[in-house]
Amino acid sequence: MVRLRPFKKQDVDKLLSWMREERTMAMWCSGIFSYPLTAEQLIRRMEQSEQNAEEWMMAGLDEQGEVIGHLCMWVDYKKNSLHLGLIAIDDTRRGQGLGRQMVEKAAAYAFDILEMSQVTLGVFDSNPQAHACYHRAGFADDYIEERAVDYHGECWNRIHMINRKKNG
Repeated sequence: MVRLRPFKKQDVDKLLSWMREERTMAMWCSGIFSYPLTAEQLIRRMEQSEQNAEEWMMAGLDEQGEVIGHLCMWVDYKKNSLHLGLIAIDDTRRGQGLGRQMVEKAAAYAFDILEMSQVTLGVFDSNPQAHACYHRAGFADDYIEERAVDYHGECWNRIHMINRKKNG
């Protein structure tokens, strides 16, 4: 079982420990942060997020309350849509379904609490594990943004995914 709560300064070191490799970090943040990731960068981003009424940084917790994940939510009230991004799972806990559960919880929050009609996210084609995870969480491919990122000579396409609220 995964729970969500606001991301806090006490969680920064945990997230930093998951971003040891430049490629992993590039897939996670798509240039929002520079490598190597530092506590100062994350805290600055947290402060910016706190000033933005349409953005939330969230932590995923396991059943013992241990931080196992991170994601951001950006809401667009005019489009009745919520976008998920900066999704990360503790690298020692991958493959346990925690990422799927965390994304499902975030979508449920968007649909049930915020009453959004859709949730979107983007994933690079260079990250097939995450792409499969989001499919299992109820997302479908919407469109592909070709050549979205050039990472050290590798060209990554961004797959935009969508989950629409079910009627009922």
